[in-house]
Amino acid sequence: MNVWILTSGFGSGHASVAKALEEDYRRQGHSVEVSDVVRLVYPKQADGIYEGFRRYICRSGKVYTWVNHFGRNAYSCGDTHPALRREMERIRPDLIVTTWSGCGRKLGKVPVPVYVWITDVGVHLGWLYPEATAYFVATAEVRERLVRLGVAAEKIRVRGIPVRHAFRCLPDKEPAERIDKRLLVMGGGLGVIPWLEGLLQELAAAPHVKITVITGKNQKLCEKLRRNYPTVETVGYVDNVPQYLAQADFLVSKPGGVSLFESIYATTPCIAMCPSYQHERENGAFIEKHDIGMVVPQAKTAGAQILRLLNDPDRCRRYQENVVGMKRALERAAQQGEEAMRHGV
Repeated sequence: MNVWILTSGFGSGHASVAKALEEDYRRQGHSVEVSDVVRLVYPKQADGIYEGFRRYICRSGKVYTWVNHFGRNAYSCGDTHPALRREMERIRPDLIVTTWSGCGRKLGKVPVPVYVWITDVGVHLGWLYPEATAYFVATAEVRERLVRLGVAAEKIRVRGIPVRHAFRCLPDKEPAERIDKRLLVMGGGLGVIPWLEGLLQELAAAPHVKITVITGKNQKLCEKLRRNYPTVETVGYVDNVPQYLAQADFLVSKPGGVSLFESIYATTPCIAMCPSYQHERENGAFIEKHDIGMVVPQAKTAGAQILRLLNDPDRCRRYQENVVGMKRALERAAQQGEEAMRHGV
């Protein structure tokens, strides 16, 4: 079966899900091609679009929310964009999979099945592709929301958010009884961590806290932290994040859907920092509802909140046990859907 996966580079989550799905389909013996919709439709402008997103839009909660508002509206399914039509004629897919809500607006009506993978624990009208054969969602709550938005229940399958096999095969961690705690701090693939230095000023001096920071592609930030915080392990872009996550007691990060589910599969509770965008607030609410970590609403109180958590062994143990239970539930859902995916349904 030829599988065509459509995604975008707005943040790292959509592309990460596409990569995980590509890995899974290839492991099942299918032929897979992944395309960035923005680069297909706007080949000359794509670099500028993504640079503007990284430099300006994703660094301002108000601007991001304003821009994101337009992608959350419902739309009717029109004609396939010529660039996508040409690519579809070249690839001749038996199945199309989308991992970004904007894909459907350009895809239009096509003569092959289309699966929509929703990449957060929330959902909005922009994800509703009128021609979708099936929707794959993170949780039963997302399924219920889709039904309320008018999607037929039989089209919706609960599968979690796809993460790479390297995260899914990590062993479960036992609750750490040691006094020392290890924090892994990440800002996503773009390395945007506006609250980081204030947090390090409070935590770096704590003798029982060991901190590793992954700055991603933000090399300037990496070099600055190495100069100013020599006791903190600081690394830039790495390709072995699963190993770092497996060694940590807590992940400290903005609450993106993919990073949240990577932490669940690594059985590492999440400390969700300063959720400001709508999807981050939804992911934070998910963390609190299932008691698999802590949400820190404001940067100015982050250090004190984290230290209180690390000094509370019962709370740390509860988060650890709950995240293992969440991983087990995801594995059961995946096992139930494995046969369906193997046959392309």
